[in-house]
Amino acid sequence: MKDTTEEFTINRIIKRLSFFFTDEIYTKTGVQEELITGDIFYRPNDVLPFLQTALLDEKILEVELDGMTRVYFSRLHDHPPELVEEESEEGITCLEPEYKAGEYLKEMSHIISLPLEPGIGNLQIRHSRHIVLRFFMTNYAVEMGCFFQDMDLVRKLPVLRLSFPSIGRVVRGAREFRAKVPKNFDLKIIIVGKRRHGTITTRVVNISASGVSFSIKKDEQNLFKVDETRTFEFMQEGMLLVRLSGIVRHVSKIRGRKGTEYVCGMKFDLITRTVAGKVEAIVAAVQRAHLKEISNLSDESGLNLKT
Repeated sequence: MKDTTEEFTINRIIKRLSFFFTDEIYTKTGVQEELITGDIFYRPNDVLPFLQTALLDEKILEVELDGMTRVYFSRLHDHPPELVEEESEEGITCLEPEYKAGEYLKEMSHIISLPLEPGIGNLQIRHSRHIVLRFFMTNYAVEMGCFFQDMDLVRKLPVLRLSFPSIGRVVRGAREFRAKVPKNFDLKIIIVGKRRHGTITTRVVNISASGVSFSIKKDEQNLFKVDETRTFEFMQEGMLLVRLSGIVRHVSKIRGRKGTEYVCGMKFDLITRTVAGKVEAIVAAVQRAHLKEISNLSDESGLNLKT
């Protein structure tokens, strides 16, 4: 009886994997091994910590619709209850109900995401058969399969309501390790002016041994052209860490909690081992700061956040 139940479960998992992740052929032996290592997960309680991490760490989500090669971007959003109206002699006041960040995820009924960027994705997602959410951890990617439920409002903010993921997997080596720069880590990038435009100083979003992404303003998008070379410097607490050049790889829009964010990504031109070593030292420092931030978030929330 036990063998029959286990075989039924494995077959059901393979069916889900094949539906959402069509890039592989799954075998019973392979799936059993990945279930043991935790690289495949299907129980809601196993999915939950990854979602809590993505929400509290404000991770950028790659959203794939029906296996299309075009990827959209979003972030998970909280779903607190509406404000409570309280009458007094002074009039009506709105009070915050008792609620902890991410608490709605524990219901395991749905997830909330911000609208997709580019915006055309918000039309396409309504007619999608299936959705894959992808985000990146320290040295692996997490992919989860879910479905579109409805457009919704959370305290007057338009959002997307998706089903709680029914399957997930860990993809090792999906992308080179990128360290997210914590908000309290004072790492700035200075991009030297070009085409009669002045120098820009802005915050670093994330950094790896071979590239960096940084925040720009809406009206600064046209200052960067894909495949062009730019010179820039990294500064920390007013001190120059390294000066180097790189090639612009993308200029992207991403929905954030405070509106649309604009991000530019560059690949480093590491002409000497000395320069590469300085970049690696910056990445290591950012990684330590980010892991500490995750540890603090875990302690404050009482949740088992992933790294």
